[in-house]
Amino acid sequence: MVKTALITGASSGIGRGAAIKLASKGWRILVHGRREDALHETLGAVREAGGSGDVLTAEMGDMDAVARLSERAAEEESLDAVIHCAAKFTYGPVSVERFDDWDRSIDQVLRATLRLTAHTLPAVQASRGAYVYICGPTSWLGWKNHAIHCALRHAQVGFAKALFEDVRESGVRVTVVHPGYVNTPSVNDSGKDRSRMIQLEDITTMIATSISLPNTTCVTELTLRPQRSPYD
Repeated sequence: MVKTALITGASSGIGRGAAIKLASKGWRILVHGRREDALHETLGAVREAGGSGDVLTAEMGDMDAVARLSERAAEEESLDAVIHCAAKFTYGPVSVERFDDWDRSIDQVLRATLRLTAHTLPAVQASRGAYVYICGPTSWLGWKNHAIHCALRHAQVGFAKALFEDVRESGVRVTVVHPGYVNTPSVNDSGKDRSRMIQLEDITTMIATSISLPNTTCVTELTLRPQRSPYD
């Protein structure tokens, strides 16, 4: 049976890289995002790599859309992995003027993670599959002007760690991935050498490995840092 993965935020960066990596191993990939043109580029790359798939769009801040996305993914013959790369980045000081932005971030980052997981869990449990959440150092550090982003990432990781304890006996794996600077278009390269960043091949190899191990072990947390400082 062909394995299927739902990858959110697959229009570029780590999400696209993970889609291509798994496709090269014969997986079927449900590529999710908001930009259909970019998603079709990802799907084309998936097919070129030897996989198959479909394009799914949904706004992560819309809980009805998240439910529909999950229902569509669960219609597959099996749902063997959910790789959650989609996220909203918010930056700025703590201020009452930022409440609307905070609420959008809470919906798009945290609430979407919780709902997507809950909706897809029966299908992932049926396949003894895996969840992967792309987080980062803001999930354990406090950065100036990143209070809400740090809070959401801390909560996301706390949820993932507790989820593992809830589902481990049913054979479901849960992995949190913390990447340092990854060579993607969204990373600010001012004063940095991209050749010394983590390359997409590096991180996607680790993601693929974490969900492909025998079902007697689980990589619960991965931290990847550039071997050499990317700063010039």
